[in-house]
Amino acid sequence: MINQFKYKSIYIPQVDESDCGVACLAMILKKYHSRVSLAHLRHEARTNLEGTTALGLVKTAEKFNLKTEAFKADMSLFDETDIQYPFIVHVLKQGELLHYYVVLKNAKNYLLIADPDPSVGVVKMSKDKFAGEWTGIVLFMVPNDDFEPIKEKKRNLWSLFPYMFKQKKLVTNIILAALLMTIISICSSYFLQGLIDTYIPNGTYQTLSILAIGLLVAYVFNSIFSYGQNFLLNVLGQRLSIDLNLQYIRHIFELPMEFFVTRRTGEITSRFSDASRIIDALASTVISLFLDLSIVIVMGIVLAVQNMTLFVITLLSLPIYAIVILGFTKKFEKMNNDQMESNAVLSSSIIEDIQGIETIKALNSEDVRYRRIDSQFVDYLKKAFRYSKTESLQSALKTFIRLSLNVIILWVGARIVMNGQMSIGQLMTFNALLAYFVDPLQSIINLQPTLQSANVAQNRLNEVYMVKSEFQENAQVKDTKQLDGDIEYHDVDYHYGYGEDVLKDINLQIKQNDKLTIVGMSGSGKSTMVKLLVEFFSPSKGKVTVNGFDTTNIDKHTLRSYINYVPQTPYIFSGTITENLLLGSRDVTEEDIVRACKIAEIYDEINNLPLQFETKLDENAKILSGGQKQRLTIARALLSPAKVLILDEVTSGLDTITEKKVVDNLMKLTDKTIIFIAHRLAIAQRTDNIVVIDHGQIVEHGNHEELMKKHGFYYNLVEN
Repeated sequence: MINQFKYKSIYIPQVDESDCGVACLAMILKKYHSRVSLAHLRHEARTNLEGTTALGLVKTAEKFNLKTEAFKADMSLFDETDIQYPFIVHVLKQGELLHYYVVLKNAKNYLLIADPDPSVGVVKMSKDKFAGEWTGIVLFMVPNDDFEPIKEKKRNLWSLFPYMFKQKKLVTNIILAALLMTIISICSSYFLQGLIDTYIPNGTYQTLSILAIGLLVAYVFNSIFSYGQNFLLNVLGQRLSIDLNLQYIRHIFELPMEFFVTRRTGEITSRFSDASRIIDALASTVISLFLDLSIVIVMGIVLAVQNMTLFVITLLSLPIYAIVILGFTKKFEKMNNDQMESNAVLSSSIIEDIQGIETIKALNSEDVRYRRIDSQFVDYLKKAFRYSKTESLQSALKTFIRLSLNVIILWVGARIVMNGQMSIGQLMTFNALLAYFVDPLQSIINLQPTLQSANVAQNRLNEVYMVKSEFQENAQVKDTKQLDGDIEYHDVDYHYGYGEDVLKDINLQIKQNDKLTIVGMSGSGKSTMVKLLVEFFSPSKGKVTVNGFDTTNIDKHTLRSYINYVPQTPYIFSGTITENLLLGSRDVTEEDIVRACKIAEIYDEINNLPLQFETKLDENAKILSGGQKQRLTIARALLSPAKVLILDEVTSGLDTITEKKVVDNLMKLTDKTIIFIAHRLAIAQRTDNIVVIDHGQIVEHGNHEELMKKHGFYYNLVEN
């Protein structure tokens, strides 16, 4: 028999939808006492939106000194007796999802599988079912002779406590308000004891009236303290949100382009709800540690003084409470993971469909896209409902234990009263005070699932925080003046992930203030080539230099201040036209704005708007045409301090007359290097130089007349 519990110690769940491959590799590494973040493995394995290739896993494993062997096999593999477990297999899960498993052990009729999907985990799978899913690809990984375990440091939940202690005064006031409310509640319980045992039997109405009025005044203060505590808790939550959420946004802005092209938008934005879980857990933990613990100790002493027998009965019920609370811990962790992941998938789909609504409507595909979101939303609701149902079951069990305890206390207490060892008032007071002992104790026990939920959320946040900022503090070049000079490509190759080269052996010199057009068929590598200039991606081989400095050694803020890349799809942000134009600019005058807009041939059209430059634009400027947006982004680029402009198909939405005017205006700028990427060869004819790219290689280079005389690739493009 296989003891599957002993293998759960190496289990690592995937965080995002495309993480299954790297999660499997992380499990193999953990088996050999290494702890590496999924973010690090994603980067090394070149994971993208489709997932991780087998080659990516092999190459990454080799970087960690694992000896790897990859091949295709059949089920006879499991008849072998000298196989080294665990290993990774590639499967087609449920006949539609390409996925990876870790095979942990082999038994007679089944295999022990670690599925990175947290809703599955470590399970026994029949060999027949496995054979139906397995593609036959198997990856064996064992340590080399020079293998050394790696322990990556990452932030855990406890590392966030300094954020709480920054709000020391606020936390102190919250705890003080809660303590005062507890004291008032205890006093009201003793008022009940006095009422039953003293004031009613003795007829001391005057004393009773004074105490009642005093208690009413105390309840007024109790309400004030309650309001104050809730108000301060809201303030604390907001301050923690500022610290955690804004820190997350700041980190997001500093991440390289690779991060954004390999993750869905929803996966990134869903982390905000994760931060909220962490904030709730931090507040709960601090208040429980300082407040609930002290109340439990004080109330334990008070209850023991009231009656030791009843107090012992109360203590005997606590292990039952603990079993009910801790028994649900694993379930809650798994359901939390499921819910978070499902929410990320749903968010991604909604964002994607809203952004592509024009295409959806043009293709009459509203029903298709709705059904997709409908199924994802139903999946999310099912997981949320399962969580709520389990939470309700736990709550019902706790309520049953509590009511049963009250009955037992009153039952045993009544016998004690009958024996004359306790008064009725003392019994009622004990029963009333019992809640002030059990409730904070439950809060302390409840910290386990709360912290566990927060730990899952922290783990998801960690997978973003572990991705390093693209901005180097020790960059050699931090002044744009050092970059005045020529741009050169030296034997540059580039490939996405572990795929084929999309750029091969690129050698090119672009003179300062030159006007250059890069032409070629779609998918030939034109945009990729210029994105290397602004370090959106780094060359796989060779280097790109600006005035002799390698772009990898130039501070990226400096590099992008000197070289401005204007993408094919213009993006306009919500705000006024002026705010959009000034994005990325500094020390710009009104004359500069007018000049830039006139060069971009957009000035007259802005002036015809009711509020002119103060016209408010919504997200992506729906009131503007595609051509107007393109010209607005050209004007924005002209207002930036950049000496080099890369215009990637930015005139594709213009008519030929307007395009000619814009290009002619740009050609007159003698103080700027301008690189056009264009399908329309009319632009190429006006520039000083033309670079022709085909299948990632420069096949021709020269001006229009020279290339036409060659009767080569460029000639065929023009003629056709």
